[in-house]
Amino acid sequence: MDILGQILKQVLEGAAQPQPAPQRAPQPQQRAPSGMPSPNDLSEIFTQIFGGGDAAKLPDVVRQFEEKGLREQVDSWVRTGPNKPVERRQIEDVFGQRELEEIARQRKIDRDQLAEVLSRYIPKIIDELTPAGQLAGRR
Repeated sequence: MDILGQILKQVLEGAAQPQPAPQRAPQPQQRAPSGMPSPNDLSEIFTQIFGGGDAAKLPDVVRQFEEKGLREQVDSWVRTGPNKPVERRQIEDVFGQRELEEIARQRKIDRDQLAEVLSRYIPKIIDELTPAGQLAGRR
């Protein structure tokens, strides 16, 4: 079962809701406007970051945030309750500008937009991947 895929679908569908825009018929397009990642790109990026459909790299991702001094934020994402935000600059620090540049280049998207999108979605995804309020194998 592809748990990450199910979570990504929920998160991305939920994120699309708050944007009030005129109702238009959906247009088949692969690329989002203005250098933004498309939903397909985001799905592939998050699958790469979290280690496939079973999110095998989740503990590693959490560790990366903790090692960069963001334990308080990541604890809020793992545990139940409100999620603390993470800034684009913090995402760049955690993943490294080179890695973000490489991901953005491969997908032909803007690196700054990628970091902004990751800062918006990673807290929600980690929150959804830890519904019991704990990371498997952690205290």
